[in-house]
Amino acid sequence: MATKVLLPVDGLRNSVAAEDYALELTQKMSLEVTLLNVFRDKNIKDHGLNQALQESIREAHKKTIDKVLNDVRLKFEQKNVPVEKVVLSGDPGEVICRYAREKEFDMIIIAASGFTEFQDWFMGSVTNYVLYRCGCPVTLVKPYQPGINK
Repeated sequence: MATKVLLPVDGLRNSVAAEDYALELTQKMSLEVTLLNVFRDKNIKDHGLNQALQESIREAHKKTIDKVLNDVRLKFEQKNVPVEKVVLSGDPGEVICRYAREKEFDMIIIAASGFTEFQDWFMGSVTNYVLYRCGCPVTLVKPYQPGINK
């Protein structure tokens, strides 16, 4: 039986480290991977943007993230790993944890936050939220840093 893995993807450098880790893991165990992107709709609501502009921003995000998710999906499909793409909206930390619980994932693989330690503490991050509030095991992947990671 394959392990159900939820992999939040945003196309940023840190996200790629988590994708690469999940790909490496497929060599050691059988995985079913769901790529999840969460559009933070709070960023466009309540800022005085008219509905047409909000919709335009959503469409631009959809177009961009669709390409990112398709590129990541191809990497997994080349390794014959079953993969699904999901795009949701809302508060990313809450959505990731709720989706993981509802769909009964065995594990979440998530990249370390792109924030500095102070920003992380002061503002919070999706990664911190997932680490401390999700009910399933979470694997935190730090990005590769030449000279530090080997």
